[in-house]
Amino acid sequence: MRRAVLLSLLAGLTLGIGDAATFGGLSVTPRGPQRLNLQTGATELPQGGTATDTRTGLRLSAGQMELRPGERLTARGATVTLRQGGTLRAQNVAYDLGRGTVTASGGVTYTDARIRGLTAARLVLHMKTGYVSALGDVRAQTPNLRASALAFEAATARAMLAGPSSVSQGTLKAQASAGGRLLLTFCAGGVRRATPDAATVARFAPYLK
Repeated sequence: MRRAVLLSLLAGLTLGIGDAATFGGLSVTPRGPQRLNLQTGATELPQGGTATDTRTGLRLSAGQMELRPGERLTARGATVTLRQGGTLRAQNVAYDLGRGTVTASGGVTYTDARIRGLTAARLVLHMKTGYVSALGDVRAQTPNLRASALAFEAATARAMLAGPSSVSQGTLKAQASAGGRLLLTFCAGGVRRATPDAATVARFAPYLK
């Protein structure tokens, strides 16, 4: 009985405010006190803070954070910036450190040098492969597009849209019905349509689910 009471008290142990600390490969700077939950092993940052992954260049700033060292970082009211210049904002963000994926939901917006004003029900950054997946009611301002899902491949500056989808920019106007695919190539002049071969479709397929 005494042990159970002690654990209950320690579960909400509050740590002092300090400088940046390293948690499982992440450098974390809290905005306020940290709470160590001994029952779950998680470090809670009720006032949020900033986490930086020096390996990938990812930087996350959030109003609330919870960290399981070496496993997972969850955040609310988050802004994520990437080494290549992309910015993601969402109400809920989870960084799976093992898989190398950042999953965002709730008020998702994403912008980089090629795609601006992208919104979706859910967005996944695949840090190990460089892909960005946008899933569910996908829309973007530039280029003007709509799709049920979109996958962007950073290495080739190409994006594949899953139908029903449509895109328009300048003289380009294209659409695909349900089950169809549109392949776009980003270049200095904007975006142009490309014809996907079977190998390209297969490479993008896992990121459109």
